Amino acid sequence: MTFIQLLASLTPIIGVMLFLVWFRLPASKAMPISLLLTLAAAAFIWKMPTQLLMASILEGLVASLTPLFIIFGAVFLLNTLKNSGAMDTIRAGFTNISDDRRVQVIIICWLFGSFIEGSAGFGTPAAICAPLLVLIGVPPIAAAVVALIADSTSVSFGAIGTPINFGLEQGLKAGGGYVSDGFMQAHNMGISEYLSGIALHASTIDLITGSLIPLVLVCVLTGFFGKNKSFKEGLQVWKFALFSGFAFTIPAWLMNYFIGPEFPSVIGALIGMAIVIPAAKKGWLLPKTTWNDFAEKVEIKHVETQVKYSQLTAWAPYLVMAVLLVLSRTIEPFTALLKSVVFSTGPIMGTSLHQSIAPLYLPGTFFIVVCILGFIIFKMNGSAIKTSIIDSSKSMLPTIISLGASVPMVKIFLNSGDNGIQGLGSMPVELASAMASVFGSVWEFLAPVIGIFGAFLSGSATFSNMMFSNLQYTAADSLGLNTQLVLGLQMIGANAGNMMCVMNVVAAATVVGMAGRESEIIRKTMPIALGYALIAGTIATFWGGF
Repeated sequence: MTFIQLLASLTPIIGVMLFLVWFRLPASKAMPISLLLTLAAAAFIWKMPTQLLMASILEGLVASLTPLFIIFGAVFLLNTLKNSGAMDTIRAGFTNISDDRRVQVIIICWLFGSFIEGSAGFGTPAAICAPLLVLIGVPPIAAAVVALIADSTSVSFGAIGTPINFGLEQGLKAGGGYVSDGFMQAHNMGISEYLSGIALHASTIDLITGSLIPLVLVCVLTGFFGKNKSFKEGLQVWKFALFSGFAFTIPAWLMNYFIGPEFPSVIGALIGMAIVIPAAKKGWLLPKTTWNDFAEKVEIKHVETQVKYSQLTAWAPYLVMAVLLVLSRTIEPFTALLKSVVFSTGPIMGTSLHQSIAPLYLPGTFFIVVCILGFIIFKMNGSAIKTSIIDSSKSMLPTIISLGASVPMVKIFLNSGDNGIQGLGSMPVELASAMASVFGSVWEFLAPVIGIFGAFLSGSATFSNMMFSNLQYTAADSLGLNTQLVLGLQMIGANAGNMMCVMNVVAAATVVGMAGRESEIIRKTMPIALGYALIAGTIATFWGGF
């Protein structure tokens, strides 16, 4: 690979870094420009056939419909709850649990945020949880930082497993098959089993790394934003913090092991809330004194306790959603029925590329169903329903543009193995070869950092996995490492990158009125993200045979 070819292979990364990070363009502008640059580099330097380039773009456009449908359904449900008044009930329920801001941060950001991540993903938790914290008296910049840090471990299984079932699965595709075909054939497994093994490695490591996140949250809260700048004040609730950490990670691990990667964050968070909230109300594992001593004083906007619905009624759509998801993934006749309706492209433009969608099986369909149920339960009038639909549709336009450019760009990146230069592999394969030759001896430490870098650039753990899983697999295979473990580290790194990715930071800063202070937020979250990756890499290095 020549230097010019190396630059061409790095075009997707350079483009995103330049336009999204350096010039701070919105993703709806940065990603189309990056797509055009990648297309030019692939055509003129990598010598990809025009037919394959066009087919890759079409493949990407069809593939993008899956996450778009999920995102729309999730946003639609959130707007339904908001416009019906049910979200006010949910908010009031959180404020009545404890007066201790450390406890509130753990419950709202770590547990409720993990539930939202599992249901919706794509940066939604920070955008919801940060304003909730401001509402109860947490300074805006502190709210944005802790909400972003909390949205990490649960990202592995966010949006009903999208980072795995879409991100990794699409990223491992190579031509008409998967780069991991050799491994899967040797071990007599299909892609679902292979992905489940990756998810198990990631969730096993997160039994340690993830369980520490609630303790990190409270220490960041008191150490950076408390009046006394004291990390010790955060450590005072270490028992409760670790208890809350394991209350999510253990059920999530069990759900992943026994059922699959769609439900761990959703069910793990629900179980965690069912365990932790009663404990908090009784003061178990908590110090006798509460903490609310911020350096920046914030006027608390009291939430009316006289709300329209009971907590059970307000939570009903989410509970029904969870039940439908579990049934659709565990009851075989129901699963087969939902998967029986399939839309397939067939071979695209005469190539081996193809895409298929089973719309009834997608979580987006279930979101729509529970929204309709919400209309009935909450007795919403036509105006409220119309507002929910319009607001959800309008909010999707930038996402449609971003995903409509991002996925085709990644597809070109992945499908570049078919080119007009003899002996030249695909872009990720060639990059992996170059990087493995330099960093092979410390790849377990590098793997999660690559995941962070991908999420930071692309704004999504899903797209980090999509961009770099091929590279990670190829490097691990050439180095004789456990490919599922290395891909698990990629997942963990992508989760950590979620704390500091540009789009999430911008969204969190905006919703709490801190637009313009994004760099300050990133400076607080970046060390946490790198520490997360370092611990995961250390565990993998010394515990690589698990």
